[in-house]
Amino acid sequence: MTEREPTPKQWKRRALKAEAQLASIQKMRAFEHELEADFHRKIATYTVALKEAHESITWALEQQT
Repeated sequence: MTEREPTPKQWKRRALKAEAQLASIQKMRAFEHELEADFHRKIATYTVALKEAHESITWALEQQT
């Protein structure tokens, strides 16, 4: 059995399906990127807060002596 060349209509359908899949993947990647950026912002915020708390505790301990 020989394989026939897809018709223009089939090519168009394939192209539209590929474009839809690409758009879906791009949306997922953008969402993942935003989650990762948010994660890094939170870590930076917590790091600064912990450093400030550590400095405050150290200062308070020094004041007791």
